[in-house]
Amino acid sequence: MRAAVAWSLVLTFSAAGWGAQEPSGQLIFVSDRTGNAEIYLVNADGTGLKRLTNSPAEDTRPAWSPDGTRIAFVTDRDGDQEIYVMRADGSSPTNITRCPGAFEDFPCWSPDGSRLAFESDRDDNSEVYICRADGSEPFNVTRHPAWDSLPVWSPAGNLIAFVSDRGENREIYVCAPDGTGLVNISRHDAWDGDPAFSPDCNLLVFRTHREGNIALYLCDLAGLRLQHISRNPFWNEEADWSPDGTKLTFACSPAGNREVMVLNLKTGQQANLTNHPADDWAPRWSPDGRSIAFVSTRGGGQRLFVMAADGSGVKEVSGGEVTESLHAWRPRKP
Repeated sequence: MRAAVAWSLVLTFSAAGWGAQEPSGQLIFVSDRTGNAEIYLVNADGTGLKRLTNSPAEDTRPAWSPDGTRIAFVTDRDGDQEIYVMRADGSSPTNITRCPGAFEDFPCWSPDGSRLAFESDRDDNSEVYICRADGSEPFNVTRHPAWDSLPVWSPAGNLIAFVSDRGENREIYVCAPDGTGLVNISRHDAWDGDPAFSPDCNLLVFRTHREGNIALYLCDLAGLRLQHISRNPFWNEEADWSPDGTKLTFACSPAGNREVMVLNLKTGQQANLTNHPADDWAPRWSPDGRSIAFVSTRGGGQRLFVMAADGSGVKEVSGGEVTESLHAWRPRKP
């Protein structure tokens, strides 16, 4: 386990920024700037903005395939909320769930890109399903009368974490993709949610209400030991792992407004990267670890920004308002 984390807030983070280089990579995000939710693609420096979907329906929750060639997303263009997959340029959108009358949500790719996990109520309650990337062979993973949702695939592909209220409160469970080996990770009567696996698959971070505020906890998956890592009195939002697994970025409210923080898991030091009077939240680390994308109200409305991992070089990249916090970096090609 990591060393115990003590609360310490640093307003500036002394690490190398981009230097002479501009941020690299691409991001997808959702915006209703044309009147309904559509999916957009943009370069990390703000150039090359492209609208990928063009439908009068709501297109949302985009998720990159691991090789960055396909995007799964949620849409109601067929009258029901279904999961579609399209190419990275927006072409060939295909309904892969094809279940009239059902509600499908939260698509998540397997690490090899061959399957998708998602939520579906096709069996009259919310369950976690898996299907092939083309929609074939749908399989009910959870098979329980309770509400099961928000699936997250481990980077190794051997585990799926999800949130369930089968214990009369929301808990985090982990199981194999075939539903076997079910384990309650959070084990508490408080609200628990937003699980995220570490890149090496040894740890799982999640949010919990057990400390009186919304705190961040870490679970050592080998021994199921839990550790309180946020160690602050504030409302802490969902965490995102750095690519090397040594840090977490998340939003919290040390001065009333939301700020983007970075937590060093080895030292326990927390750094405020944004330190701005606006609300800043939903940080996502770039695949190369050099940049962090986040949503901010600075400048009016909700817009997508990118900054260096030390908080420098903040730049708006969305070219307008974004809807919710549904942005994601394009994975680097293997």
